[in-house]
Amino acid sequence: MLRTVAVVALVWGCAYLGWRLLETGRAANPEAFYVLWFVELYNFTSLVFLAFYGWRWSEPRRPPATPGYRVDVFVATYDESREVVEATLAGCAALRYPHETYLLDDGRRSEMELLAGEWGAHWISRPDNSHAKAGNINHALECTSGDLILCLDADHVPLPDALDATVGYFDDETVALVQSPHDFYNQDSVQHYEPGRHEQSMFFEVVCPGKDRHNGVYWCGSAAILRRTALVEVGGVATDTIAEDFHTTIKMHRAGWTTHYHDEVLVQGLAPLDMDGYLLQRDRWARGNLAVFRLPESPLRPFSGLGLRQRFSYFGSLFAYGAGLSRLAMIGLLVAVLVGGVLPARMTMLGLAVLWLPWTILAVTSATALCRGHLRTGESSHYTLVTAAIFTRALRCALFPSRTKFKVTPKSGAGAGGLHSLGRLKVVAAFGIALAGGLVWRGLGILGYVHARALPTWAATFAMILGTWELYRIAQSLRIVFRRHQRREQVRFGCLAPATIVNEVDERSYGRVVDVSVSGVGLLVATEIEGGSLLHVEFALPGLDDGTLGVAFTAAVQSARPDKSAGWRLGASIVEIDGGSRDNLVRYCYVVHPCERLRKSRLESQDQTTPSLIPMSPVTAVVDVNDTYSAPAIERPAVG
Repeated sequence: MLRTVAVVALVWGCAYLGWRLLETGRAANPEAFYVLWFVELYNFTSLVFLAFYGWRWSEPRRPPATPGYRVDVFVATYDESREVVEATLAGCAALRYPHETYLLDDGRRSEMELLAGEWGAHWISRPDNSHAKAGNINHALECTSGDLILCLDADHVPLPDALDATVGYFDDETVALVQSPHDFYNQDSVQHYEPGRHEQSMFFEVVCPGKDRHNGVYWCGSAAILRRTALVEVGGVATDTIAEDFHTTIKMHRAGWTTHYHDEVLVQGLAPLDMDGYLLQRDRWARGNLAVFRLPESPLRPFSGLGLRQRFSYFGSLFAYGAGLSRLAMIGLLVAVLVGGVLPARMTMLGLAVLWLPWTILAVTSATALCRGHLRTGESSHYTLVTAAIFTRALRCALFPSRTKFKVTPKSGAGAGGLHSLGRLKVVAAFGIALAGGLVWRGLGILGYVHARALPTWAATFAMILGTWELYRIAQSLRIVFRRHQRREQVRFGCLAPATIVNEVDERSYGRVVDVSVSGVGLLVATEIEGGSLLHVEFALPGLDDGTLGVAFTAAVQSARPDKSAGWRLGASIVEIDGGSRDNLVRYCYVVHPCERLRKSRLESQDQTTPSLIPMSPVTAVVDVNDTYSAPAIERPAVG
């Protein structure tokens, strides 16, 4: 059914575009006519690429892990905080397949050298930062000798089975790269639509499996494992652009290597915290990837060494950066129609009803179906509007070379939201104001209050309807950006563990821990405890392989509020904790909890409501962190 709808939509789209080009240009404004036609052609071509990628649904593969490979894990860092890097090193330490972990520190920080030692990793630095991340990895290639290399960004924490799931692909001696999805543990980030689904979900769930079928999967910077000999053969990581991953993969494909996509989350990362970080990251991707157009590896060059399907796959990825320009052109055209009475096409109501309306319905229906629920129409509109300005500016990199500096995406702090974030969308806001003015002007003209250039009645009505819809979409995007605030600097992870609590006057009470981070904890207690009180808290968390993780610390109560089902809910910040307890918190938050959630174990069957605080005797409530502990059920991660 999906393929049938897609084929009918594409055939109908061809007929519609042909009719538009041959029959609707007479007596229309020439400039407006071609702007509208090219916008429609761009949308049609985008549907072609989506059908190319999403034509077939492939089942995830998990080849058996072959022993004997020497695996190096590269964690590239520059200025990320200790907390961010520590989480990643904890994940690397938990990897089950034999490996060596290397912290590639371009910041040359002594605290990173000590941190690497604490988690069993090797510290590698260099005297300069030439070629940024690409140069950092190339330098590490000279210092290591593993057969395979798992490349991770400083904020990407691997799951324990990440290597077991991917090394088997390399039994095929032609395989140079295996890429896995990017997923994120801060599920309330600026790029998330809802917990578990974010702006990159469609790319990793639909586009990448399609690229896998056409040997067009490219390295996405992190969560990828590469064959050292393939990297060495193409001269190491490419340094000609700031999109070293994309460019390097093209060079490997030209050399005859193959790539694969492993459709299973193996790594949990940290998504951009605010609009500043999000736009900085997308701008870097766009400028770096588009710069490939002017290099010998361009997929458009006749002798680039790529197969036809690979060319088409790569070109589709670069073509997507034109979506912002197409959207802004459409809004600008609507303003010209409403204010200036410019007519971009001459068509009848019958032509609209018979050709345009079915094409629009078919295009939206087939695109929605091909996305398979990972991207909805309103979300696609929001993403296109938010990135419209930066992607449009980046298009110049496809034609004109420019020196650009690699800027690291911020990975700590909180999201301001409000007017600060709106300030990053000045172009979209300006187009929205112009469109609102155009609607008011045309409305006043229809009422006879101003002299607006005449339009056929149905054309004016049609433009008013489309303009109102576009203004609504712009307003919705601006509202989402304005209202989003993130006040916590660290993500809380859900849990449910009995705890023993001792307050300042040495009064012992019992409760439950409901969420934790390395800096704070959420508690359910039976009686009120005043804000500012110091508490000594002890509890045990489930570990990997039925182990337990004992935790003890002193915390200060920051908030206390009644809980309908369980007495009082406390929010507390950790003020004193020993090294072993802190390490156990890191292991639980960034390794155990994601593993539980992503591997669909007992988490999936639990009731998501807050559990009632059952009165407990000291025998059942006190947790001795040295005793064997049976792990209780765990809630889904808290995203507040």
